[in-house]
Amino acid sequence: MDIRFGNTIYRNVSVNRLKPIDEASHSHPRSGKELDDKKKKRNKMTKEIAEQKLNLFLEKNVPTNPAKWSYYKSQAKKKFDVYPSAYANAWAAKQYKAAGGGWRKTKG
Repeated sequence: MDIRFGNTIYRNVSVNRLKPIDEASHSHPRSGKELDDKKKKRNKMTKEIAEQKLNLFLEKNVPTNPAKWSYYKSQAKKKFDVYPSAYANAWAAKQYKAAGGGWRKTKG
């Protein structure tokens, strides 16, 4: 009897030597300890952690030199047909940084 396993074909295999097996015996079931460890890793979000994550989204980046930023933003408006756009703002930010500008975070 020929048996095909994946891309390999085994020819003239004796059927008497074949033993059927169940798939469950080949899986690796998790023990009770592993299941408990997995549950422990899921931390409940505390109020402090939630506030910290929320504050990350609420912080605003403000230019350290607003006059320079305004100049490069106006240059971007002249250079690009569509403003505001991601490309125009990225170009303006790159020019601003190259001119020595920086950013600071404020809550807003």
